[in-house]
Amino acid sequence: MKSNPGYPEMKAFLRFFSSRFLDQRCHSTNDRPMVVLERHEQESASRAESALRMAVNNCLEISSPWPLSQVIALDAEMHATGVLSLSFVRSRVWGRYAAMLKRGALRNHDESAVAQGVLADPSLRQSLPEVERASLQAMVRAFGPQRAHAATERSRSGRPGHGPHARR
Repeated sequence: MKSNPGYPEMKAFLRFFSSRFLDQRCHSTNDRPMVVLERHEQESASRAESALRMAVNNCLEISSPWPLSQVIALDAEMHATGVLSLSFVRSRVWGRYAAMLKRGALRNHDESAVAQGVLADPSLRQSLPEVERASLQAMVRAFGPQRAHAATERSRSGRPGHGPHARR
């Protein structure tokens, strides 16, 4: 099968991620992400590329609420095995990451963790454009202290109109 230049690296990323976090969720061996991808590879290159893109995006969505410490630890483990890091893949293919950059602001703690993970990833130090790095750093700084205080305010109960269910 002939594939695009980034296909082998993304496939290796999926293999690593799925073996660690997805395979145990599958009821059958035939439902595991790599098995499904290899079936698509037998059918057609375009179908396999589409399946890989969807599977990688699923990995990114699953990992989106993970704390920064978990992402940094996983990135280090992936670097040690020669696989693209989670933060690297987030910065290159994730639509949510692109939307954050375009918007110029972080909306929640998940986006903050993604931005901090990208900034902390050693493999991105050389490849991340300086403008993008500066933008991420500014977004993280702007999100920081005010949001921590706002999250504390929202978690207080007993004040009418101030519960987590109340619209603002």
